[in-house]
Amino acid sequence: MDVATDLVQAYLRLNGYLTAAEYPLIETRQGEAPRVLTDIDLLAVRFARSDGGRDERPGRRVGGPVVDAADPALACPPGATDMLVAEVKQGKAFVNPATRDPLVLGAALARFGCCLPEESPELVRALLRRGRAQSDLGHTVRMVLFASRGERAPHGWHWVHLDHVIRFADAHLRGRRETYGSVDEREPALAWLALLEKCGFTLQHREMVWTPPAPGLERGG
Repeated sequence: MDVATDLVQAYLRLNGYLTAAEYPLIETRQGEAPRVLTDIDLLAVRFARSDGGRDERPGRRVGGPVVDAADPALACPPGATDMLVAEVKQGKAFVNPATRDPLVLGAALARFGCCLPEESPELVRALLRRGRAQSDLGHTVRMVLFASRGERAPHGWHWVHLDHVIRFADAHLRGRRETYGSVDEREPALAWLALLEKCGFTLQHREMVWTPPAPGLERGG
């Protein structure tokens, strides 16, 4: 998987989304062999009550690696299930033509279960016009672009800079050092950030700064 897609997937999971990365769309034509037409970088869904995710009982707490409230940068619709069709670009922002193909979008949304197949054409038309739409199943569907450079997303698309994604994940890991310090991180992108922190690297503005450990002290784990 592309490293930027891996990073954004980890970020969305921290914010309570269930994700499918590099989601393939297969084209079939009569008399021809099926072929992979394209893939969508990320499809993600966050149910209306996804904050926290803990089961608390006397003397015990069980929960996943989810923030208590979604990052405001994502602009999650309050009280609604949020479905994202996301493009991820390491460099300058642009959108693949396939993501604007009504057949591709309709197939992706119907297969992911956010709308009924007969509803998808009208839902797709609304998405292409406005960048967001409401399905008959009550889901808010939004187009989101993650990229490291550029001024703005296409008309109606929501925009999140990759540097913000990195800093959010880094701050989350540092803020929960006691929790994550003794637990193996399964998300490759988060594991890499956790390793940098253990080695003494911190993020300051747009620079990576190394702080040597104090003499006589060893970093755990």
